[in-house]
Amino acid sequence: MGISLKQAFIFVPQDKNWLPKVLIGGLLLFFPVFAFIFPGIYRILFNPLNYYWVTLFALLTLTCMLAVSGYFFKTVHNRIVHERGKLPSWKFLTYFIHIGLKSFIGGLLFSIPFIVLFGMLAFISPMSPGQESMPYLIAAIVLNIIYTAFYIMLALNFSLDFKIHSFLNVKKAYSLIKHNILNYIILVCYCVLVSLCMLILMILLVNGQILALLLPFVSFYICLVFADLFAQFGVNTGKEIYKEANCYS
Repeated sequence: MGISLKQAFIFVPQDKNWLPKVLIGGLLLFFPVFAFIFPGIYRILFNPLNYYWVTLFALLTLTCMLAVSGYFFKTVHNRIVHERGKLPSWKFLTYFIHIGLKSFIGGLLFSIPFIVLFGMLAFISPMSPGQESMPYLIAAIVLNIIYTAFYIMLALNFSLDFKIHSFLNVKKAYSLIKHNILNYIILVCYCVLVSLCMLILMILLVNGQILALLLPFVSFYICLVFADLFAQFGVNTGKEIYKEANCYS
């Protein structure tokens, strides 16, 4: 069975409590993105620069991002382990933050070699755009494709057991896709397509003035679309039986 992009977009409303769950996720993204539109918050942080409040704001922002990341991986886990289970409840917020922190550490460790390579490309490439910079641009695009393909594979591996080293266990992660390469290519292509559509939608919303307030909520919904795409692939991998990993519904 293949991966359905339509199913990824319509699965969220199939949960009877989907609206408050999406609103909470959107509000977590709303805080770090739009705090600057409130003059009082901006003055507290930057007029004059207050290192204490800036540090506190940064920690709160990081916490919100980790919670959303943890919720994403928990959604993938639920829908694989529980055969397309429902969206998790936000009452386990601290648990999502914990998962998000582990995913951040694992993803960062995996990304270090790519960060070094991107840094080297940026250092040796010409400063001004032109024909001589095209090989470096092509190399950067190819490197980004390789990074994306590996990251999705390892992120899927992490979502099964929530262990940091799952982001580094390429052998086990590859075992998840080696018998289903075609579907995995489709998964990567769908993820790239949804990302491009999201980028266009973000530009439209930002230029729509008041509509920009919808951006965090739309972004969180798209995050859940990615979660279902991941889960559809995980469910379709075949015979492996995935074990529970502190899976709160």
